[in-house]
Amino acid sequence: MQTQENVKKGREGRSAMALIALCWLVYSCSYIGKINYSANIIRIQEFFSIENYSEVGLVSTLFFFSYGVGQVVNGIWCKKYNLKWIIFFALMLSGTINLIIPLLPIFEPYKYLWTVNGFTLAILWPSLIRLLSETLPRKYMSKASVIMGTTVAVGTFFVYGTSAFFAMFTNFKAAFFTAAVVLIGVAIVWIVFISRLMDAQQREDGEEEKAVGKTVGADAGKSGKRVIYFSICVLAFCGILTNLIKDGLGTWVPSILKENYKLDDSLSIILALALPVVAIFGNAFAVNVHKRMGDFVYQCALMFAISGAFIAVVIASFSLDGWWLLLVCFTVVTLLISSCNSLITSIFPLFMRGKLNSGLMAGVLNGFSYVGSTLSTYGLALIADKSGWMAVFWTLFWCCVAVVCAAVIYFIVRKFVLHAGAKEPREQD
Repeated sequence: MQTQENVKKGREGRSAMALIALCWLVYSCSYIGKINYSANIIRIQEFFSIENYSEVGLVSTLFFFSYGVGQVVNGIWCKKYNLKWIIFFALMLSGTINLIIPLLPIFEPYKYLWTVNGFTLAILWPSLIRLLSETLPRKYMSKASVIMGTTVAVGTFFVYGTSAFFAMFTNFKAAFFTAAVVLIGVAIVWIVFISRLMDAQQREDGEEEKAVGKTVGADAGKSGKRVIYFSICVLAFCGILTNLIKDGLGTWVPSILKENYKLDDSLSIILALALPVVAIFGNAFAVNVHKRMGDFVYQCALMFAISGAFIAVVIASFSLDGWWLLLVCFTVVTLLISSCNSLITSIFPLFMRGKLNSGLMAGVLNGFSYVGSTLSTYGLALIADKSGWMAVFWTLFWCCVAVVCAAVIYFIVRKFVLHAGAKEPREQD
């Protein structure tokens, strides 16, 4: 009897990990179709002989805007979706758009197609988080949050790696063809395997739901609920500035290295790969820090405070001939800020399972985060065009200060207005 029970647990464990792996594959590969344009923005600008950063940055801005709006819309509606087919549709449509882009002879249609691409890919995150939160047993939530938190960094690394390779042959179009093949291929893998993996998973009920309620502070009463809702508001603000810094660095560091330190295109992109490489560890870093701090808002404030110090080093040393110092500082900043991104858009929604709609929370918080992504491309490019990169660095520095100030306000409101004695909701294994 014991042997049969162990076999059953082992089978359920394997199917759970396989489901997480499939969701990881889908979202990691979606980044290939998501940031393909940003990774190749230098080559595209040169190919079409575009003079202003703001003009090429507008395409990414429109993408991030439609993606952010789509996150909120799909977060609200994902409860009604047939997840099997909606995710397949999103992957196929994005793959088709990536196939069309390099065939265009003029630059103008880029912004329209990439806007559609943004809204299409916005389907994936809230849908995947809903799938995992509703399907997996509670004991796999921490593993799911850590694994799904690596998707952004892994996808970004792959895109910048292939873009650097193709840049050596001055061929950005091959990167889009590669994205098309990958996305369509993953769509086929999804449609083949998802049904059997979902059928194999059995949700634990009764005691599990009761346990989940306790982990998110359901026993805290009205004061605990007020803390959770107020935390969501502050985290949404932090998410905006998180993505502004994270995507701003990911998009423009290659251009900074090329312009100010006279490095060639492929070398600039290769060096900038250090950013997504360290970001892979951002989620595990965030989980480990959260176990010690417990409070999501205070954890974000700490990460931003340290990031502000490293950005200050870049500001002080930018006039020196040392690209390596800038790269090291921004690599550290990327690790810290990426951990905040994972904390806000992945860990928090999954840990709120049983208390809040995880898909809705993932969509809303990710939607706010992409407001920052929208500002990071066109906004930072506009600042760079008018005032230079030093003004951009100061903007990033004051973003860090703003998050620290938000945490101070959070502390004051929580202590003197909400009067909540309950701790910030956290996972307790």
